[in-house]
Amino acid sequence: MNTLSKATTVQIFPDDFTYHDIRKRWSELMRSAEKHNLWAAHHLLYLALMGKDWRKSFRFFTNQHKLDNGAFHVWGLFRATSALHMASREEELLAPFNGLVTPVMLQQIRQLIPAPNAYKLLPEQFMDGQFPFDAYSVPAEPWIG
Repeated sequence: MNTLSKATTVQIFPDDFTYHDIRKRWSELMRSAEKHNLWAAHHLLYLALMGKDWRKSFRFFTNQHKLDNGAFHVWGLFRATSALHMASREEELLAPFNGLVTPVMLQQIRQLIPAPNAYKLLPEQFMDGQFPFDAYSVPAEPWIG
């Protein structure tokens, strides 16, 4: 699954106001000098909260010299998903949202976002500009956070 249904995203937010407040806060961040302090994991978290395909925000790099020397097409994606899943980065990850995104909400997002392993995926799997995994892993049963 590459986007979340409204039925799934609504379960993440305690109320409609939180959804709108997070969108407003993100808009403020994008217009402020603070935007330069955000990591890719912050962008990933915001897009996931909105139910969007967060993978689209990562570009494949094509510098052949770097690729020949062992660089991976989507290192940024692996670093961002890793940071999202690291408990030790939780406080830093939630800080820009000023308390609007709670640890419980982050945990719900972590359950939905796969943590792809760069050592198990091959560069050839990304050659056609597609991702070899879905943006979300939603359980087959009704998910309740």
